[in-house]
Amino acid sequence: MTSPVRAPKVLAQYERVAELLLDAGFAPAAVMPVISGLDNIVLGSALDMSAPKVMWEVADGVRAPRLSAALDATGPDRADQAFELTLAGFLAHCRELLERQAP
Repeated sequence: MTSPVRAPKVLAQYERVAELLLDAGFAPAAVMPVISGLDNIVLGSALDMSAPKVMWEVADGVRAPRLSAALDATGPDRADQAFELTLAGFLAHCRELLERQAP
């Protein structure tokens, strides 16, 4: 997170991902944004999954009826729902990128 990726084994994994994306038809200019976007989803989700189950607490006397209703409606699997939502949007965007590049 604070220094460049240099480890040969890790670079080999990213090389494989770049190869797969290029073979799938992604333009070279799209490869690193796709890889970085997937990293963002995975790393952000890992942080979210390790966070406390209750991330928002509306204290007595605080007026936040819409937030309270949303929190009550979400249930205990909020982090899983957020991951699925984000991944679905990411994959849909990747499909659009490929379609725009198609001859």
